[in-house]
Amino acid sequence: MYYRIDQYTNAYNKILKESSNPSTCQLVIFVSCLNIDALCATRMLATLFKKQLVQLQIVPVFGYSELKTHYSKLDENINSIILVGFGSYVDIETFLEIDPNEYRVEQIRNEATVTNEDTYKRHIYILDSHRPWNLDNLFGSDIVQCFDDGTVDDSLGEQKEAYFKLIELEAERDPDQDEHSDDESEDDTDNDDEDEEDNILDNGKRAHPDDIQDKKQARKLRRKQISKYETILEEYYSQGTTVVNSISSQVYSLMSAIGETNLVQLWLAILGATSLDTTYSAVYNNLYPIMQDEVKRLSPGNGLHISTRSNGSNSAIKTPDTLSLEIQPDYYLFLLRHSSLYDSFYYSNFVNAKLSLWSENGKKRLHKMFARMGIPLSTAHETWLYMDNSIKRELGNIFHKNLDRYGLQDIIRDGFVRTFGYRGSISASEYVESLAALLEAGSTLNATNQSNSSGTSVSTSNSNINGGSSNGIENNHNGEKNSNNNNSEYEEDTIENSRKKAMASMENIRKQWVSNFWLSWDALDEKNIDILSKGIRHAQFLQKSIFNTGVTILEKKMIKHLRIYRLCVLQDGPDLAIYQNPLTLLRLGNWLIECCAEAEDKQLLPMVLACLDEETDTYLVAGLSPRYPRGLDTLRTKEPILNNFSMAFQQITAQTGAKVKIDNFESSIIEIRKDDLSPFLEKLTLSGLL
Repeated sequence: MYYRIDQYTNAYNKILKESSNPSTCQLVIFVSCLNIDALCATRMLATLFKKQLVQLQIVPVFGYSELKTHYSKLDENINSIILVGFGSYVDIETFLEIDPNEYRVEQIRNEATVTNEDTYKRHIYILDSHRPWNLDNLFGSDIVQCFDDGTVDDSLGEQKEAYFKLIELEAERDPDQDEHSDDESEDDTDNDDEDEEDNILDNGKRAHPDDIQDKKQARKLRRKQISKYETILEEYYSQGTTVVNSISSQVYSLMSAIGETNLVQLWLAILGATSLDTTYSAVYNNLYPIMQDEVKRLSPGNGLHISTRSNGSNSAIKTPDTLSLEIQPDYYLFLLRHSSLYDSFYYSNFVNAKLSLWSENGKKRLHKMFARMGIPLSTAHETWLYMDNSIKRELGNIFHKNLDRYGLQDIIRDGFVRTFGYRGSISASEYVESLAALLEAGSTLNATNQSNSSGTSVSTSNSNINGGSSNGIENNHNGEKNSNNNNSEYEEDTIENSRKKAMASMENIRKQWVSNFWLSWDALDEKNIDILSKGIRHAQFLQKSIFNTGVTILEKKMIKHLRIYRLCVLQDGPDLAIYQNPLTLLRLGNWLIECCAEAEDKQLLPMVLACLDEETDTYLVAGLSPRYPRGLDTLRTKEPILNNFSMAFQQITAQTGAKVKIDNFESSIIEIRKDDLSPFLEKLTLSGLL
């Protein structure tokens, strides 16, 4: 079943009722550990439930297999489970092998309270903005309950009717008739034996010809209806995937309904929505006016710089503990307040795509642009904090006068800025960059170095194996006893050890991702400015690595044009290890997609980006949908570009039998064995599924 937006409070009250036992934990929240929007939404939910003295457990998970493992270990007293950031794609009840009868509560019925509704002692709530919905979650389960954002009532009327009609037709099915109709030819011509069977009734008497004809017509009509409704559902599931809303904004809607909104919760909702701006700009553009109105409502003195202290009181005087949320001009520049003006232009995805900064001509255009704006390069290279205040005050006017000729007129927009007393201020987009870097890199960047060192150790191990093998052959040639059986056993042991080592490596990586999640969780606390600053430094390092890798890809022309999509495969390079994190691989993919959107051919083609993991001998593959250039995306919000790789990857895997692991909550990200990549991509190119 599902809850509409105006029914969110019903679900909330139901969770409170089922999880209010003070002596034990009855509420578990599973959250996608690589999703900033899910991180912020979970933080909001945790604050909300803790205020009601509800004990809860938060479990960050990476993929569906990990979810299934954790779910199987839950205690029987867990009554409410919330899935944040995933779950809409799959039939949760079937995937988790849930038997509704195990959780059905026997009701004591009397004349005063008579009800035909079944009640259950456990419910699973899905809070996810990925689409399309799995219709079994919406309409086919009483245990699984979904928070809908209006998608069902606005756009799923036809699919809802088809779903229930198929259930009705299935319930009305006559097994004898179905077995009989399966043998009929496509042109619906009946042979003599079938006519004879239709002519005989159950009592052995011959049927009337009119009854026989009616029976045939009913069977044909039923098959036609089944085909019609199945086609509707197939088209629905094969349309492609997208994100239609922010989970944080949905939680904020719940908090608004129960009167629990404040600046802290609004800031979390803004961060969640801002995290979608790079990939799903239409979602952010739709939510921005709503968030802007909320900022004005909760900070009525926004224009007068009246702030709200941490204790909730209003003050027009800035103090060390003053926390404010303001609407200020923001820019499509990279960490402007935390780097130099030159670097913020140079490493900006938006500016790089518009000016082609990866080329020498692009760098010359950038220098000419600064000269036209009247900003010396020496000043542009100064850290923003120490830059000339007169230039900073007039920066908006300078941009308006000079950037149109470079196609950068959309670089300025209104954004949200959070001020932490005397400790400084940060925009929502910069905060999101810091959180993303913490999710990718963790507390230090040593994880990358460890990955590189582990790759070196694998190479050394292989050389030792080869050396041992050659020595064995030499000894055998000299007449010493060294059987082939021993060699084969040694090779099998080596393969098994390599497999175990790869599995252990993946387990360590996923543990690191969970650790990174909790570090990002701490960074949401306004008191942990040092963690936030560390994330800013990591973001700068990662963006420079992305830029260097992207420049190499474009200079060496590593992007291949395969008619229906673009392909880029990374097999070597100094920063190869950092792209084993799906977030970092998508960060590189977004950089390349923006460059392709501004390319001369202007073709809106999707991209497949693959990165080799030498330690596990697999590729991490991401399928990215094409994107409109900045400025045009706001004009086409009614025509979103869907990602068709999810369904395509599943179908090609079934057709080729390739060893593919589809476990990520982002269904367009897969892991595939190294030897299977080429035939897999060849089949994808010829499939016509994109």
